[in-house]
Amino acid sequence: MKKQFVKDLAIRNKVNDVFYVRSRRQLEKRDGGKFLVLDLSDKTGSIEGKIWDNVNDLFSDSNPGNFVKVEGDVTEYMGDPQITVSHIFKVSDKEISSKDFLPTSRFNIEDMYKELAGYFDMVKDSDYRKLLDNLFSNAEFVNKFKSAPASTGIHHGYLGGLLEHTLFMLRLSRSVPNVYEEIDYSLLVTGLILHDIGKITSYTYDKVIDHTDEGHLIGHIVRGYEIAKNVINKIPDFPNAKKEMILHIILSHHGLREYGSPITPKFAEAFMVHDLDNLDARMMMFRDETDKNRDVKWSDYHQFLETRIFIKPPVTE
Repeated sequence: MKKQFVKDLAIRNKVNDVFYVRSRRQLEKRDGGKFLVLDLSDKTGSIEGKIWDNVNDLFSDSNPGNFVKVEGDVTEYMGDPQITVSHIFKVSDKEISSKDFLPTSRFNIEDMYKELAGYFDMVKDSDYRKLLDNLFSNAEFVNKFKSAPASTGIHHGYLGGLLEHTLFMLRLSRSVPNVYEEIDYSLLVTGLILHDIGKITSYTYDKVIDHTDEGHLIGHIVRGYEIAKNVINKIPDFPNAKKEMILHIILSHHGLREYGSPITPKFAEAFMVHDLDNLDARMMMFRDETDKNRDVKWSDYHQFLETRIFIKPPVTE
């Protein structure tokens, strides 16, 4: 059982515990020798580990995807903690407790799923409703949808993260029919529920959250398109125009090609799915930064939000 977690590591701590190697880079020292930079993680976050000596001897044990026993010291580099690794040993997956490496949503997963399923009744279009019923009648799909993370750490990177992210987008959509009467709410709800379904196969989340080979090679957008298309093709007489709109929403929900979308949103409901997706993901980033930085006024520069975050003091009455 782990005793040292990333979030608790402080400069000058001695480290002697198990971590997951998420990635590794081999770089060159000024004298021409080699050193390794590891991304070491557990359920509380990740920290950089550097191997300066015995690189050849420690190379195979530090492969990405390995669970490793790390010995070393927490040092500081440019204001951030890192582990200067003196020894590293591969640990068998059988010795790992998933509870140490799998963060979970702070909300009850069954309660969230029950609330999400209630949105099916807001889908008044019989074709879209049939699509949802057919897909979510598959118990294996439902179990994966409930458990899957929404990312490996950018936003909602924990068990139940996909479900939580989808549900929050649906909650945000509730006022849409009262404000924009021209919106097809049945199409919007269906698109919101289906936009990220490819993530059920894009991530591994049995012992640690990481990308699967399929996630790297194909990606969740294309995989979600395939899942939805396969289900639609089995529904007799499903209108082709509606099929194309659902598939377009999945393909366009990242908004721009430089963000991974094969196509940009071409109608209002698709654009709204993209914007709600963007909004909820970024709100999660703000929440994460606030939770991690309660003792400071400003966070470090956030790569995805492209700014430092002002940490507001708790509201008191």
